Amino acid sequence: MRNQLDLVNTKKSITRDIRFDILKTIGIFSIILAHTIPHNILFHLRNFDVPLMVIVSGALFSYSNNNKNYSFFTYLQKRIPRLIAPVWFFLSFLFISSYVIFYLLGKDFPFSIQEHILGSFLLLEGIGYVWIIRVFIIVAIISTLVLNIYRNCRSNNHFFAVLIGSYTCYELALQLLANIKIENNFLLSLIQNYLMFIIPYGCLFGLGIVLPRMKRKSILVVSGIFFIAFLLITGYSYYTQGVILLAQDFKYPPRFYYLSYGIFMSMLAFMIVDIFTQNHVFSQQNSVIKLITFISASTLWIYLWHICFLLMKQLIEQIKPNFFKSYMISFLIITFLSVLTTYIQKASISKVIQRTKFGNKNSEILSTLFLK
Repeated sequence: MRNQLDLVNTKKSITRDIRFDILKTIGIFSIILAHTIPHNILFHLRNFDVPLMVIVSGALFSYSNNNKNYSFFTYLQKRIPRLIAPVWFFLSFLFISSYVIFYLLGKDFPFSIQEHILGSFLLLEGIGYVWIIRVFIIVAIISTLVLNIYRNCRSNNHFFAVLIGSYTCYELALQLLANIKIENNFLLSLIQNYLMFIIPYGCLFGLGIVLPRMKRKSILVVSGIFFIAFLLITGYSYYTQGVILLAQDFKYPPRFYYLSYGIFMSMLAFMIVDIFTQNHVFSQQNSVIKLITFISASTLWIYLWHICFLLMKQLIEQIKPNFFKSYMISFLIITFLSVLTTYIQKASISKVIQRTKFGNKNSEILSTLFLK
Protein backbone atom coordinates (compact mmCIF):
# COMPACT_ATOMS: atom_id res chain seq x y z
CA MET A 1 0.00 0.00 0.00
CA ARG A 2 2.74 2.46 0.92
CA ASN A 3 4.55 1.86 -2.39
CA GLN A 4 1.36 2.65 -4.31
CA LEU A 5 0.85 5.83 -2.31
CA ASP A 6 4.48 6.85 -2.85
CA LEU A 7 4.02 6.35 -6.60
CA VAL A 8 0.90 8.51 -6.59
CA ASN A 9 2.61 11.24 -4.61
CA THR A 10 5.64 11.14 -6.89
CA LYS A 11 3.39 11.82 -9.85
CA LYS A 12 1.66 14.62 -7.98
CA SER A 13 4.95 16.24 -7.02
CA ILE A 14 5.97 16.57 -10.68
CA THR A 15 3.76 19.65 -10.70
CA ARG A 16 3.94 22.10 -7.82
CA ASP A 17 1.56 21.29 -4.95
CA ILE A 18 -0.21 24.60 -4.45
CA ARG A 19 -1.67 23.37 -1.14
CA PHE A 20 1.68 23.68 0.60
CA ASP A 21 2.42 27.02 -1.06
CA ILE A 22 -0.83 28.34 0.43
CA LEU A 23 -0.03 26.87 3.85
CA LYS A 24 3.49 28.38 3.85
CA THR A 25 1.98 31.74 2.94
CA ILE A 26 -0.49 31.45 5.81
CA GLY A 27 2.37 30.47 8.10
CA ILE A 28 4.72 33.36 7.26
CA PHE A 29 1.90 35.92 7.40
CA SER A 30 0.81 34.57 10.79
CA ILE A 31 4.37 34.90 12.13
CA ILE A 32 4.60 38.51 10.94
CA LEU A 33 1.18 39.17 12.45
CA ALA A 34 2.40 37.89 15.82
CA HIS A 35 5.20 40.47 15.80
CA THR A 36 3.00 43.43 14.95
CA ILE A 37 -0.06 43.04 17.19
CA PRO A 38 -0.52 43.13 20.99
CA HIS A 39 -1.23 40.01 23.05
CA ASN A 40 -4.93 39.87 22.22
CA ILE A 41 -7.21 37.03 21.10
CA LEU A 42 -5.88 37.20 17.53
CA PHE A 43 -2.30 36.88 18.81
CA HIS A 44 -3.18 33.66 20.61
CA LEU A 45 -5.34 32.23 17.81
CA ARG A 46 -2.47 32.42 15.29
CA ASN A 47 -0.13 30.52 17.60
CA PHE A 48 0.01 27.53 15.27
CA ASP A 49 2.25 29.33 12.78
CA VAL A 50 5.64 27.76 13.58
CA PRO A 51 4.27 24.19 13.95
CA LEU A 52 2.50 24.67 10.61
CA MET A 53 5.72 25.77 8.92
CA VAL A 54 7.63 22.79 10.33
CA ILE A 55 4.91 20.34 9.28
CA VAL A 56 4.88 21.82 5.77
CA SER A 57 8.69 21.55 5.68
CA GLY A 58 8.36 17.84 6.43
CA ALA A 59 5.81 17.37 3.66
CA LEU A 60 7.94 19.23 1.09
CA PHE A 61 11.08 17.38 2.17
CA SER A 62 9.25 14.10 1.70
CA TYR A 63 8.13 15.18 -1.77
CA SER A 64 11.54 16.36 -2.94
CA ASN A 65 13.43 13.38 -1.51
CA ASN A 66 10.91 10.67 -2.27
CA ASN A 67 13.34 8.46 -4.18
CA LYS A 68 16.64 9.97 -3.05
CA ASN A 69 19.13 8.66 -0.53
CA TYR A 70 21.16 11.52 0.92
CA SER A 71 23.89 10.76 3.38
CA PHE A 72 23.63 12.81 6.56
CA PHE A 73 26.73 14.92 5.90
CA THR A 74 26.05 15.35 2.18
CA TYR A 75 22.65 16.82 2.90
CA LEU A 76 23.97 19.10 5.64
CA GLN A 77 26.69 20.43 3.32
CA LYS A 78 23.95 21.32 0.86
CA ARG A 79 21.24 22.60 3.20
CA ILE A 80 22.88 24.36 6.16
CA PRO A 81 24.78 27.01 4.13
CA ARG A 82 21.50 27.89 2.38
CA LEU A 83 20.03 28.70 5.80
CA ILE A 84 22.99 30.16 7.65
CA ALA A 85 24.65 32.27 4.93
CA PRO A 86 21.64 34.52 4.13
CA VAL A 87 20.90 35.00 7.84
CA TRP A 88 24.47 35.97 8.74
CA PHE A 89 24.71 38.25 5.70
CA PHE A 90 21.43 39.94 6.68
CA LEU A 91 22.50 40.35 10.32
CA SER A 92 25.82 41.89 9.21
CA PHE A 93 23.94 44.34 6.99
CA LEU A 94 21.44 45.10 9.76
CA PHE A 95 23.99 45.85 12.48
CA ILE A 96 26.32 47.85 10.21
CA SER A 97 23.51 49.95 8.75
CA SER A 98 22.03 50.46 12.23
CA TYR A 99 25.38 51.70 13.52
CA VAL A 100 25.62 54.19 10.66
CA ILE A 101 22.04 55.42 11.14
CA PHE A 102 22.37 55.90 14.90
CA TYR A 103 25.74 57.60 14.41
CA LEU A 104 24.21 60.07 11.95
CA LEU A 105 21.29 60.69 14.32
CA GLY A 106 23.72 61.37 17.14
CA LYS A 107 22.26 58.54 19.23
CA ASP A 108 23.95 55.71 21.10
CA PHE A 109 24.16 52.39 19.30
CA PRO A 110 21.44 50.29 21.02
CA PHE A 111 22.95 46.84 20.44
CA SER A 112 25.61 45.31 22.70
CA ILE A 113 28.23 43.05 21.15
CA GLN A 114 27.70 40.03 23.41
CA GLU A 115 23.99 40.14 24.13
CA HIS A 116 22.54 41.40 20.87
CA ILE A 117 25.08 40.89 18.09
CA LEU A 118 26.76 37.63 19.16
CA GLY A 119 23.44 36.31 20.50
CA SER A 120 21.79 36.94 17.14
CA PHE A 121 24.57 35.27 15.14
CA LEU A 122 24.31 32.24 17.44
CA LEU A 123 20.52 32.33 16.89
CA LEU A 124 19.86 32.76 20.59
CA GLU A 125 17.83 35.62 22.09
CA GLY A 126 19.87 38.41 20.46
CA ILE A 127 17.63 41.06 18.93
CA GLY A 128 14.73 38.66 19.06
CA TYR A 129 12.96 36.98 16.14
CA VAL A 130 15.93 34.80 15.09
CA TRP A 131 14.92 31.76 17.17
CA ILE A 132 12.74 30.53 14.30
CA ILE A 133 15.86 30.22 12.12
CA ARG A 134 17.32 28.03 14.86
CA VAL A 135 14.27 25.77 14.65
CA PHE A 136 14.70 25.25 10.92
CA ILE A 137 18.41 24.57 11.25
CA ILE A 138 17.64 21.93 13.89
CA VAL A 139 14.98 20.46 11.60
CA ALA A 140 17.43 20.43 8.68
CA ILE A 141 20.01 18.58 10.79
CA ILE A 142 17.59 15.80 11.75
CA SER A 143 15.55 15.70 8.52
CA THR A 144 17.38 12.79 6.86
CA LEU A 145 17.28 10.83 10.13
CA VAL A 146 13.50 11.31 10.50
CA LEU A 147 12.91 10.35 6.86
CA ASN A 148 15.02 7.20 7.22
CA ILE A 149 13.11 6.22 10.37
CA TYR A 150 9.88 6.62 8.43
CA ARG A 151 11.17 4.50 5.55
CA ASN A 152 12.15 1.73 7.97
CA CYS A 153 8.76 1.64 9.68
CA ARG A 154 6.24 -0.99 8.60
CA SER A 155 3.33 1.44 8.37
CA ASN A 156 2.23 4.97 9.18
CA ASN A 157 0.84 3.75 12.51
CA HIS A 158 4.21 2.22 13.37
CA PHE A 159 5.89 5.54 12.57
CA PHE A 160 3.34 7.43 14.69
CA ALA A 161 4.12 5.07 17.57
CA VAL A 162 7.84 5.94 17.23
CA LEU A 163 7.02 9.66 17.28
CA ILE A 164 4.77 9.30 20.33
CA GLY A 165 7.39 7.26 22.17
CA SER A 166 10.09 9.81 21.35
CA TYR A 167 7.95 12.69 22.53
CA THR A 168 7.07 10.88 25.76
CA CYS A 169 10.79 10.49 26.49
CA TYR A 170 11.22 14.20 25.80
CA GLU A 171 8.56 15.16 28.37
CA LEU A 172 10.19 12.87 30.94
CA ALA A 173 13.58 14.45 30.21
CA LEU A 174 12.09 17.89 30.82
CA GLN A 175 10.84 16.76 34.22
CA LEU A 176 14.28 15.42 35.12
CA LEU A 177 16.07 18.56 33.95
CA ALA A 178 13.74 20.71 36.03
CA ASN A 179 15.25 19.10 39.13
CA ILE A 180 18.86 19.44 38.00
CA LYS A 181 20.75 22.67 38.58
CA ILE A 182 23.27 23.40 35.80
CA GLU A 183 25.91 25.98 36.73
CA ASN A 184 27.55 26.26 33.30
CA ASN A 185 25.60 28.98 31.45
CA PHE A 186 26.83 27.90 28.01
CA LEU A 187 25.78 24.29 28.62
CA LEU A 188 22.43 25.43 30.01
CA SER A 189 21.84 27.64 26.95
CA LEU A 190 22.80 24.79 24.61
CA ILE A 191 20.34 22.44 26.30
CA GLN A 192 17.48 24.95 26.53
CA ASN A 193 17.83 26.49 23.08
CA TYR A 194 19.00 23.56 20.96
CA LEU A 195 18.67 20.10 22.52
CA MET A 196 15.18 20.74 23.92
CA PHE A 197 13.94 21.71 20.47
CA ILE A 198 15.10 18.59 18.62
CA ILE A 199 12.43 16.05 19.54
CA PRO A 200 9.26 18.21 19.54
CA TYR A 201 10.00 19.84 16.20
CA GLY A 202 11.40 16.57 14.89
CA CYS A 203 8.02 14.99 15.66
CA LEU A 204 6.21 17.81 13.84
CA PHE A 205 8.56 17.33 10.89
CA GLY A 206 7.78 13.60 10.97
CA LEU A 207 4.05 14.33 10.94
CA GLY A 208 4.67 16.48 7.87
CA ILE A 209 6.42 13.59 6.12
CA VAL A 210 3.35 11.42 6.57
CA LEU A 211 0.76 14.14 5.87
CA PRO A 212 0.64 13.94 2.03
CA ARG A 213 0.07 10.18 2.32
CA MET A 214 -2.74 10.39 4.86
CA LYS A 215 -6.40 10.04 3.94
CA ARG A 216 -8.71 12.88 4.92
CA LYS A 217 -10.40 10.67 7.51
CA SER A 218 -7.07 9.96 9.21
CA ILE A 219 -6.19 13.66 9.20
CA LEU A 220 -9.54 14.41 10.81
CA VAL A 221 -8.90 11.79 13.51
CA VAL A 222 -5.43 13.21 14.30
CA SER A 223 -6.83 16.73 14.39
CA GLY A 224 -9.68 15.64 16.68
CA ILE A 225 -7.40 13.79 19.10
CA PHE A 226 -5.14 16.80 19.63
CA PHE A 227 -8.08 19.19 19.84
CA ILE A 228 -9.67 17.06 22.58
CA ALA A 229 -6.33 16.88 24.41
CA PHE A 230 -6.00 20.66 24.18
CA LEU A 231 -9.54 21.17 25.51
CA LEU A 232 -9.06 18.68 28.36
CA ILE A 233 -5.89 20.41 29.56
CA THR A 234 -7.58 23.80 29.27
CA GLY A 235 -10.65 22.59 31.17
CA TYR A 236 -8.63 20.87 33.88
CA SER A 237 -6.52 23.97 34.48
CA TYR A 238 -9.55 26.21 34.69
CA TYR A 239 -11.41 23.78 36.98
CA THR A 240 -8.53 23.23 39.41
CA GLN A 241 -6.80 26.62 39.34
CA GLY A 242 -9.32 29.00 37.79
CA VAL A 243 -6.78 29.86 35.09
CA ILE A 244 -7.14 29.63 31.31
CA LEU A 245 -3.80 28.45 29.95
CA LEU A 246 -2.22 30.20 26.98
CA ALA A 247 -0.33 28.17 24.38
CA GLN A 248 2.25 30.97 24.17
CA ASP A 249 3.38 30.19 27.73
CA PHE A 250 4.34 26.64 26.71
CA LYS A 251 6.36 27.56 23.61
CA TYR A 252 9.95 27.81 24.95
CA PRO A 253 10.73 24.95 24.96
CA PRO A 254 7.72 23.42 23.19
CA ARG A 255 5.38 21.55 25.50
CA PHE A 256 2.42 19.31 24.75
CA TYR A 257 -0.17 22.03 25.34
CA TYR A 258 1.41 24.30 22.72
CA LEU A 259 2.05 21.44 20.29
CA SER A 260 -1.48 20.01 20.62
CA TYR A 261 -2.95 23.35 19.59
CA GLY A 262 -0.41 23.72 16.79
CA ILE A 263 -1.12 20.24 15.39
CA PHE A 264 -4.90 20.66 15.62
CA MET A 265 -4.86 24.00 13.80
CA SER A 266 -2.30 22.84 11.23
CA MET A 267 -4.33 19.75 10.37
CA LEU A 268 -7.49 21.87 10.19
CA ALA A 269 -5.74 24.38 7.90
CA PHE A 270 -4.50 21.56 5.67
CA MET A 271 -7.99 20.05 5.35
CA ILE A 272 -9.55 23.42 4.51
CA VAL A 273 -6.89 24.19 1.91
CA ASP A 274 -7.11 20.64 0.51
CA ILE A 275 -10.89 20.91 0.04
CA PHE A 276 -10.55 24.40 -1.43
CA THR A 277 -7.92 23.36 -3.98
CA GLN A 278 -9.89 20.27 -4.99
CA ASN A 279 -12.98 22.38 -5.70
CA HIS A 280 -11.11 24.99 -7.75
CA VAL A 281 -8.89 24.74 -10.80
CA PHE A 282 -5.81 26.96 -10.57
CA SER A 283 -3.78 28.17 -13.50
CA GLN A 284 -0.06 28.62 -12.95
CA GLN A 285 -0.43 31.91 -14.88
CA ASN A 286 -2.96 33.29 -12.41
CA SER A 287 -1.48 36.40 -10.74
CA VAL A 288 -2.66 35.37 -7.26
CA ILE A 289 -1.14 31.91 -7.69
CA LYS A 290 2.10 33.48 -8.90
CA LEU A 291 2.18 35.70 -5.81
CA ILE A 292 1.48 32.79 -3.45
CA THR A 293 4.15 30.68 -5.15
CA PHE A 294 6.67 33.53 -4.89
CA ILE A 295 5.92 34.08 -1.19
CA SER A 296 6.17 30.35 -0.50
CA ALA A 297 9.55 30.14 -2.22
CA SER A 298 10.83 33.28 -0.48
CA THR A 299 9.80 32.85 3.15
CA LEU A 300 13.35 33.09 4.53
CA TRP A 301 14.11 36.51 3.04
CA ILE A 302 10.58 37.79 3.65
CA TYR A 303 11.06 36.86 7.28
CA LEU A 304 14.49 38.52 7.46
CA TRP A 305 13.29 41.75 5.87
CA HIS A 306 10.31 41.89 8.21
CA ILE A 307 12.81 42.02 11.12
CA CYS A 308 14.39 45.08 9.54
CA PHE A 309 11.06 46.84 9.10
CA LEU A 310 9.97 45.92 12.62
CA LEU A 311 13.10 47.57 14.05
CA MET A 312 12.48 50.60 11.84
CA LYS A 313 8.92 50.78 13.19
CA GLN A 314 10.25 50.69 16.76
CA LEU A 315 12.72 53.48 15.97
CA ILE A 316 9.98 55.64 14.43
CA GLU A 317 7.76 55.11 17.46
CA GLN A 318 10.59 56.27 19.74
CA ILE A 319 10.78 59.53 17.79
CA LYS A 320 7.05 59.89 17.21
CA PRO A 321 4.91 57.83 19.63
CA ASN A 322 1.59 56.49 18.35
CA PHE A 323 2.71 56.97 14.74
CA PHE A 324 1.28 53.54 13.94
CA LYS A 325 -2.19 53.87 15.43
CA SER A 326 -3.60 50.67 13.94
CA TYR A 327 -1.84 47.36 14.53
CA MET A 328 -3.51 45.87 11.48
CA ILE A 329 -2.24 48.69 9.25
CA SER A 330 1.21 48.16 10.76
CA PHE A 331 0.99 44.47 9.87
CA LEU A 332 -0.11 45.21 6.30
CA ILE A 333 2.65 47.79 5.76
CA ILE A 334 5.42 45.56 7.14
CA THR A 335 4.17 42.55 5.18
CA PHE A 336 3.89 44.52 1.95
CA LEU A 337 7.36 46.07 2.34
CA SER A 338 8.93 42.69 3.22
CA VAL A 339 7.44 40.97 0.16
CA LEU A 340 8.22 43.91 -2.14
CA THR A 341 11.83 44.21 -0.95
CA THR A 342 12.34 40.47 -1.39
CA TYR A 343 10.91 40.64 -4.91
CA ILE A 344 13.18 43.57 -5.86
CA GLN A 345 16.16 41.75 -4.35
CA LYS A 346 15.50 38.51 -6.23
CA ALA A 347 14.74 40.25 -9.53
CA SER A 348 17.89 42.39 -9.25
CA ILE A 349 20.22 39.53 -8.33
CA SER A 350 18.76 37.34 -11.07
CA LYS A 351 19.54 40.06 -13.63
CA VAL A 352 23.07 40.43 -12.26
CA ILE A 353 23.63 36.67 -12.63
CA GLN A 354 22.18 36.57 -16.15
CA ARG A 355 23.67 39.77 -17.58
CA THR A 356 27.08 40.29 -15.98
CA LYS A 357 30.33 38.37 -15.97
CA PHE A 358 30.64 38.87 -12.21
CA GLY A 359 27.17 37.44 -11.66
CA ASN A 360 27.74 34.51 -13.97
CA LYS A 361 31.07 33.70 -12.34
CA ASN A 362 29.65 33.94 -8.80
CA SER A 363 26.16 32.65 -9.52
CA GLU A 364 26.30 29.89 -6.92
CA ILE A 365 27.22 32.12 -3.98
CA LEU A 366 24.83 34.88 -5.11
CA SER A 367 22.00 32.36 -5.39
CA THR A 368 22.78 30.96 -1.94
CA LEU A 369 22.86 34.41 -0.35
CA PHE A 370 19.97 36.14 -2.08
CA LEU A 371 17.70 33.79 -4.04
CA LYS A 372 16.83 30.96 -1.65
